[in-house]
Amino acid sequence: MRRAPPREASSRIATVALLSLALGCSLTRVDVDRCELASECRAAFGFGSRCNPEGTCEPAPLEPRCERTWPADLYEHPANHTERLVIATVVDTSLATHVARANAVELAVQDATTSGGVDGRPFGLIVCSIAQDPRFDTRSRAEASLAVVRHLERNLDVPIIIGPPGSGEVQAAFEASERVVFISPSATSPTLTALEPIPASDERPGRLWRTAPTDVEQADQIAADLGARGIDRVALITQRGAYGDGLVALLSERLDGLQIARFETAGQLSSAVSAVAAGDAEEVLFVSSATADAVSFANAVADDGAFMTRSFFFTDAAANEDLLRGLPASIRARVRGTRPALDTALAVEFERRYRVTYGDSNVDALSFTAHAYDAGWLALYALAWAVFQEPTIDAGAIGRGLRRLSSGPDIAAQEPTWADAIAHLREGRSIDVRGASGALDYDPDTEERSEAGMSFEVWLVSSDGNTFCRRDEACP
Repeated sequence: MRRAPPREASSRIATVALLSLALGCSLTRVDVDRCELASECRAAFGFGSRCNPEGTCEPAPLEPRCERTWPADLYEHPANHTERLVIATVVDTSLATHVARANAVELAVQDATTSGGVDGRPFGLIVCSIAQDPRFDTRSRAEASLAVVRHLERNLDVPIIIGPPGSGEVQAAFEASERVVFISPSATSPTLTALEPIPASDERPGRLWRTAPTDVEQADQIAADLGARGIDRVALITQRGAYGDGLVALLSERLDGLQIARFETAGQLSSAVSAVAAGDAEEVLFVSSATADAVSFANAVADDGAFMTRSFFFTDAAANEDLLRGLPASIRARVRGTRPALDTALAVEFERRYRVTYGDSNVDALSFTAHAYDAGWLALYALAWAVFQEPTIDAGAIGRGLRRLSSGPDIAAQEPTWADAIAHLREGRSIDVRGASGALDYDPDTEERSEAGMSFEVWLVSSDGNTFCRRDEACP
């Protein structure tokens, strides 16, 4: 499903608004006279109904940033979706890579629903955009992230959000919420681990999970690659925040004499570039969770005489199709970076399924798409556990469900194994999930994904700028 163009989207929102007004006139005249939980209203009126502070059901307010849904009529025909189990994903829809991540989550939701859902209860998905886009409002990306998370939690009572994309955005969203479980496919900062008490337990399961690896191995790979090439004078330009600060700490331990220049916003990037230009670094590491920052940096140094003999290293957040589109041809041969490696048969099958559903795509250049697909499956397994084993579908129930996915019978996260997974979860048995991004094993104390079975790789850019190549492969 593609995002609607502005006119179509406006028409759709107006239609939903009229339907909401009509519902609003009738909500207090039906069987549910009083409510305490949003679930009571959804059972009576369908998805999008909430319990207001007065204890009566009403239509939830609309959020234009969350206009994309699966199925497409989730808002328009709420009475058709009284039993649907709905999750959400939060992405920047101005980036092709992020749209691909939303597509990957949608693919998991579609496949699990086609396979029967949970005892006939289908799944649903809401995709919310945090793009800085005047078509929506004047919010920055960080502000939009908080706004849509609050909407999903308070107005729609969505129990699981896949995202937000950046480590800083994940931290802010987590700290601003109370009832939502987050599964991030792309937030890699190790500082996020400290946001929840350790050790976790069934009595106190965590609300923050990740299919993305942490940056510990990424820092190791960067240091090893620099050492192998004999690079010992390195400058680091880094965005402040959970992602950048985490990598600064890790790289400072691994690299001697690291020159560090920081920036807060894109507007401050030029001063950081100027500071590094005055130094003698042979290679510049660039760290930001925003691809637009990486593209801006690449274009700033491409024709700067101070950088003509220097090479450039980008991190996993930049390893995507959007960087390839904006990377100047003059520096392609001097650019490399790191990203999570995907070498499993399930990754190949996922890429095939993705192309069949969404058209021919360079999935290899769409970073963390496989991790988003896996996050979708984990969310659905956890919801199934909550339906079968818990009195309510809340953050605690979902957290306990996620804790049941790292041991037991081997289950590949894909449509053909859904029935087997459901059979085990219905009986209260754990399963051991493998995904397109590798083994999805979680430490029961930290609830962080085990580094075993995950790795980072170093990439280069092809001479035509159309794709990434692994360092140990021939790059056309």
